[in-house]
Amino acid sequence: MNRNQLKIAACVSMLIDHIGVLLFPQVEVLRWIGRPAMPLFAFFIGEGCRYTKNRKKYFLSVFLLGLGCQLVYVIDGLIEHGRLTAHSDAWYLNILLTFSCAIPMGYCLTDLKRTVREKNKPGAYKAGALLLLGLTLAAGVNALFAFLRAKGASAEFDYGIFGMLLPLTALLFDGKWPKTAAFAAGTLLFCLCTAGSMPYVWFSMLAPALTCLYNGKPGSKKLKYGFYIFYPAHLGLLYLVYLLFF
Repeated sequence: MNRNQLKIAACVSMLIDHIGVLLFPQVEVLRWIGRPAMPLFAFFIGEGCRYTKNRKKYFLSVFLLGLGCQLVYVIDGLIEHGRLTAHSDAWYLNILLTFSCAIPMGYCLTDLKRTVREKNKPGAYKAGALLLLGLTLAAGVNALFAFLRAKGASAEFDYGIFGMLLPLTALLFDGKWPKTAAFAAGTLLFCLCTAGSMPYVWFSMLAPALTCLYNGKPGSKKLKYGFYIFYPAHLGLLYLVYLLFF
C-alpha cells in the first residue's frame, strides 16, 4: 500500500469514528473501527517530518488548519451559549493542534540523527537540547491542563501527550521494519496507558499492522491537499446532519 492508500484508510476510520461520536453514540462498534485513525495519522506526521522539503510550510499547513477548525468551535460555543466559560468544549484542542506540537520535535529528532551520523557534535548538542526543551514543554503543558481539568476546566489537547509523542516513534529509525517496530511499541504503550478509560483502544493496534503493508511510495500528488480538506469538511458535514436530523 502506498501513502495515499493508507491515508484513505485512516480517513475512512476517522469518518466512521466521528459518525459514532456525533450521530450514533450508542453504537460502540463504530468507535472500535475508528481507533486506528489517530495512530495512522501520527505515523504520517512522522513521515512528513522526515520527507518534507519545506519545514515551515508543512508546519503552518497543519497548524493553521487546526487553528481554523478550533476557531469554528469557539464561534459555535459563542453562538450556542453567548459566551465562553472554563467549561466550554471550545478549549478541547483538536488533533491537528496536537500534531502541530509534535512537528517541531520531529524536526529536532531528525536533525539530531543526521548530525550524529555526520559526527557534528555542536549540531547534535543543539538539536538534542531543542528536542529536550520540546519534550519538557509538552510534558509541562499537559501537566498544566491536567491541573486545570482537576479544577473543572475543559482545557485539553486531543490525545494529549500521546498524540504529541507517537509521531516521534515513526522517526526513531530509518529502515522499514525498525521504524514499524518502534511505531508499534509506541502504539502499544498508548493502549496500555489508556485502556482503563477506553477498553476498545486495543483496536488501535490495527494501525501498526497496516503500516507493515506500507511500501514507502507516496501515491498521486493530486490527493495531497485533499487530505487537509477532508478533516474540516467531514466534521462540518456531520455537524450539519446532526443539526438537521438529530
